[in-house]
Amino acid sequence: MNLLRTGFIKRVLQFLCLFVVVILVWQCFKKVPIVGDWQDNLSLASTAEFSGDLVTVRNVRNFRYYPTKDDMHPGYYDRTYDLTQLKKVWFIAEPFNENQLAAHTFVSFEFNNGDFLAISIEARRTKSQTYSMWSGMFNSYPLIYVAVDERDAVLLRANLRKDKVYVYPVKLEKSENAKLLLVDMLKRMNELTSVKPAWYNTFFANCTSSIAKHINNVSPGRISMLSWQLWLTASADELAINHGLLDTDLSIDEARIRFSINEVSQKIGDISDYSAEIRRFLD
Repeated sequence: MNLLRTGFIKRVLQFLCLFVVVILVWQCFKKVPIVGDWQDNLSLASTAEFSGDLVTVRNVRNFRYYPTKDDMHPGYYDRTYDLTQLKKVWFIAEPFNENQLAAHTFVSFEFNNGDFLAISIEARRTKSQTYSMWSGMFNSYPLIYVAVDERDAVLLRANLRKDKVYVYPVKLEKSENAKLLLVDMLKRMNELTSVKPAWYNTFFANCTSSIAKHINNVSPGRISMLSWQLWLTASADELAINHGLLDTDLSIDEARIRFSINEVSQKIGDISDYSAEIRRFLD
């Protein structure tokens, strides 16, 4: 009887191992789609064209959402940015109300002329897909870098989704690192559109871990890629403050109070100088 049981367990383990191998092989050879019936806010890929210190970003998303977050009014523009006029970098975190462990994080670049360009790293989904952390562990969504007007990205999250949104100033080791970081992200954005498409991954290629890779490209070894806070992303701002990446001496609890923009965002609403106005309350 024991021999029969041992043989059965052995066959089950062999089957499981074979199943895992088949899944891994399938995942490895699964091609990243470039064309698809993408969700409206992910339909147009952003690209960047460099000319010296000038960069022209195509398809900067500038949607409006009313009367609800599901009522999208599409808008895009092309804009040329002078990299020598980069003024400041901001790290933005949006913990999800429905998932206390996860958050979306992205980076926004402020220029001296008042422009704000946000780069949001996301899972590109088709109209039939909803985001799932579990699906994101496998090759389910292409990785996409979305160039987005900050008013679109922040207003949607703070006013319509009503998630908490924190807008943190970034502390740069060198002033030129702002330019290096933006250029590195824009080059990766270009690669993903056609030259080198890649899969989103909940652990290894999510919004936060991707930002960390770019930071390490600019300042090698700055963030440990083994940190659990790169995939339990609701603590990503704590990771940033502990690594001296945020321009504040406050504790994480104090910083979350100081740099929360929900109240002011809901007060001012959708105005043309939205980005500058929310920061007026952060100074």
